[in-house]
Amino acid sequence: MFKNFINFCIGLIILLFFYFISFVICKLTHLNFPPSILGLVLFAMALITGIVKEKYVQFTCEILIKNMAMFLIPFWGGLIVYEKLLEKNWLSVLLVILITTTIIIVATGLFVEYGTKFLRLHNMREQDD
Repeated sequence: MFKNFINFCIGLIILLFFYFISFVICKLTHLNFPPSILGLVLFAMALITGIVKEKYVQFTCEILIKNMAMFLIPFWGGLIVYEKLLEKNWLSVLLVILITTTIIIVATGLFVEYGTKFLRLHNMREQDD
């Protein structure tokens, strides 16, 4: 039990470190980019290059994914607060949601496809060495 708690804390510290670094980068460079996205890119690069080992964050990520629904509570609260605005502009909001969701699904699919090809090539090169 205590070991799981320590593993969770280590993984959370690593994830928060990448978010903090990305936040500092965005502030120092006045980059108009979400720090959370930049943090994910930096974290992915650290995993790919081996700077961060998967075993250090796997337990934390599994817990966060299992409890992902909890992170949607603020979203539903926001819907309640802006109920009148949504009633007036429901068609525009619906179109934006449909278009952006489609773009995200396509982009994610292409990214995963490219990533798996990259990993296969990387693994083949390691086997040849």
